[in-house]
Amino acid sequence: MALNEFEDLQQQVNELSKQLQQAQAQLTLLHEKLDAVKAEKNLNEKTDNKTKPVFTTPQNLKKRSALITEHSALENFIGLKIINLVGIIVLLIGISIGVKYAIDKNLITPLARIILAYNASAGLFILSILLKKNYKGFSAILFSGAMASAYFTTYGAFTYYNLFSQTLCFIIMVIIAIYTAIQSLKYNRQIIAIPGMVGAYAIPLLISTNHENYVLLFSYILVMNLGILFISFKRSWKILNLLALIITWSIFNGWLLIKYNTADKFYSLLFMCIYYVLFLLIDFVFSITKKLQLTNQQFFHVLINDFALYISLLSIFNASSSSAVAATVSGLCSILFLVLAVAGNYFLSAEKMLHRLHCIEAFILSVVFVSLQYSGLTITMLWTLIAVVVFVLGITLKTVWPRLAAMILIGFTLMKLIFLDSISFTAIQKIIAYLTIGTLLLILSFFYQKFKQVLFNDEEKEIKTYRANRK
Repeated sequence: MALNEFEDLQQQVNELSKQLQQAQAQLTLLHEKLDAVKAEKNLNEKTDNKTKPVFTTPQNLKKRSALITEHSALENFIGLKIINLVGIIVLLIGISIGVKYAIDKNLITPLARIILAYNASAGLFILSILLKKNYKGFSAILFSGAMASAYFTTYGAFTYYNLFSQTLCFIIMVIIAIYTAIQSLKYNRQIIAIPGMVGAYAIPLLISTNHENYVLLFSYILVMNLGILFISFKRSWKILNLLALIITWSIFNGWLLIKYNTADKFYSLLFMCIYYVLFLLIDFVFSITKKLQLTNQQFFHVLINDFALYISLLSIFNASSSSAVAATVSGLCSILFLVLAVAGNYFLSAEKMLHRLHCIEAFILSVVFVSLQYSGLTITMLWTLIAVVVFVLGITLKTVWPRLAAMILIGFTLMKLIFLDSISFTAIQKIIAYLTIGTLLLILSFFYQKFKQVLFNDEEKEIKTYRANRK
């Protein structure tokens, strides 16, 4: 029995050994398969990393979206605005070349040439009407091209062929201008109003015979500016307002430079004042009626308007012939801008930038007035006095910029004293000037040392208030 048991046990051990070998073989096979699967997975991941877009994270997806939006906006700008505008210009050039070719070859009569040009304008106009319902933006471009073509066709008929009288030409172009302005409001497209109104301003120059009544000329420009005021009341088209501002003052000051004489002083002053007030209204009317903050561009318009007024006054009073006259004009403008600053602070209290602009202009012109009216030590003392007054105002009003302006003026006065006045001043004058400015600088320094915490807190509050108002 012992032998039989031993054989049975030996047989069981052998069977288990075979099963273990088979299990080890299967385990080895499974390991090999697992390694193969891992290798294939790693290979796929490497391939995916090479071919997969980098925009996988939320940040990258956001960047990709912004990039696509930017490209779309650029494409829309080119496709919807640039291409059609360039197309109209190229078309008008083509019409002009065609008409010129017909003229050079004597293919058609002058009357036929004008009729052909008007037909081209009419074709663009009709096409703009047909496309207005479904393609309003493209229709606006076509309409603008049609009106521009009609303008210059009328001009050519009068200038080159005498087919129209001056009066008839004037009437036709005014009608085109008015119709263009009305349609620009209906389309709500500034691109229509710009060529129409610019062409309207150009009418007197285009049909000029060099002997116009300047009162009639400026009255016509006044009517056009009233039209711009009406458009500004309806729309805030700042580019149109800027063009009207520049063209009006350019024509007015050009006339003052070339044709003005002292006998025209009354009407010149009258139209100058009307233009100035009108352009102030043009800049403010939309913002006031809509209760909107003035933009930086509108402040720029105000600056141009103020500068044009100052230059016009210098021309009207022939300030180039006398420094005293230039000083008087500078002083009067300084007072005017100071009054406007006070009035603006009262009626438009939220527009701190407008108040500041007029104050700075008044400050600069007061310095100019002193430099033109006086000489020597008097200028140095008066500039110092102005600086003190402005600095005290800055403290009283708790405003930063007057204090800075005062310090800049003191610095400029000191430079003038060192580099210019030291050459011509007597010893007594030098002593007075240096002692005065030196004492003032020490007082300012002590003031800042003592009240720096209050001043800097005021500055921070002013900056925060200004930013809050602009928002």
